[in-house]
Amino acid sequence: MKDVSVVLPCLNEEEGLGAAITTILTVFKDNSIEGEIIVVDNGSTDSTAIIAQDFPVVYVYEPARGYGNAYRSGFAKAQGMHVIMGDPDSSYDFNEIPKFLNLLKNNDVVLGSRFSGVMEEGAMPFLHKYVGNPGILFLMRVLYGLRLTEPSTGFVGLRNEIIPALKLKEEGMEFSSEVLVRIKQNNFSLHETPINYKIRSGTSKLRTFRDGFRHLWFLLKARWV
Repeated sequence: MKDVSVVLPCLNEEEGLGAAITTILTVFKDNSIEGEIIVVDNGSTDSTAIIAQDFPVVYVYEPARGYGNAYRSGFAKAQGMHVIMGDPDSSYDFNEIPKFLNLLKNNDVVLGSRFSGVMEEGAMPFLHKYVGNPGILFLMRVLYGLRLTEPSTGFVGLRNEIIPALKLKEEGMEFSSEVLVRIKQNNFSLHETPINYKIRSGTSKLRTFRDGFRHLWFLLKARWV
């Protein structure tokens, strides 16, 4: 069994994907990590597929659009003892993978916190930084007792063996909230670690009000519906 599977959800990520894969492969080599990279193409119309298949990766095509759909397809292919979730848009530093794997020795889940780390100026829109994320964080604390500094990071490490128990179903960006809620409901151990967050390459797929509502609806329905 491999040490780790790094799952990269992609929707038109031609600008950052090649650099992300190159960094991860270098990290594997320099740290003697037996790992695999799973690129999930979520219906890209740019050169994402061509770039991915120029590298030694597991390429998965998932036509059903959605952040959650992409990740669930990637999880289904993961052969590593651990799974790293990461966006290949230059915003996260994959050189931190060894730190995540070290922390996973004593934790079921490691959450990379942008809010306790260093966030590059302009990396997160004002509404997301001061309204959306704090609001989601407040609801997670009130409804589920989750005491975190980060509600929707795209950089997470999990032990592969716990993923089936989470029974993840959400299709869109609310998937990130679902992961945290299911971890809490199953009493898996979670550790936050500070990470650096930079301005992303390419165009963001996040839609402030649409995706904010999807997070809100999930948090409410998972609690009472």
